[in-house]
Amino acid sequence: MTRSMFLSLGLMLLTACQGGLFSSARPGADTPPATCPKHEAATPRVEFQHAGFDGQTLSGRLLLGTSSGSLCLDRRLIESHTLTVERVLDCASGQPLPLLDVDVRTPPRREEDLLLLKPGQWYGRDVSVPLFPQSATGQPGPACVDVELSVHALDAANLAKPRLRVTRAPAPESEAPPADGAPREPSP
Repeated sequence: MTRSMFLSLGLMLLTACQGGLFSSARPGADTPPATCPKHEAATPRVEFQHAGFDGQTLSGRLLLGTSSGSLCLDRRLIESHTLTVERVLDCASGQPLPLLDVDVRTPPRREEDLLLLKPGQWYGRDVSVPLFPQSATGQPGPACVDVELSVHALDAANLAKPRLRVTRAPAPESEAPPADGAPREPSP
């Protein structure tokens, strides 16, 4: 190695130690996450609407509300923080299925991420929760599963434990050729 290579390497290492270009430190990583204001405990309401399943992933709209008290939420509703998959069972056999364990690294919660939900208000968004890894053989996942979830707020774990039965959506059928054999324009 030449002297200039040592110098360059030394500068990169020094920069990394100081939180520079090659550092793994993130801006705001030392800042503690914003916390919920004091409020009366909630009587939560949880709905999971339009549940869908493609053989690997559960999807739908998660709605959170309260009938009394207040509920403190992270308005980002990060799936791996707000929803926990407790277990997945095969519909036919009732046997537990092995799950894909997924977590995400998120930026620290800021004040503007906090939402204090009052009685009568609802908050939600479409969510997508991976249940099974993509099959190496290309085979679809199970046809039907019972999914047990836990829903969490920032200041209360296990608000509700919804149980959903979801069936894999059928694969789209290819269009049959016209009876007269003439070519057809593709449908939009």
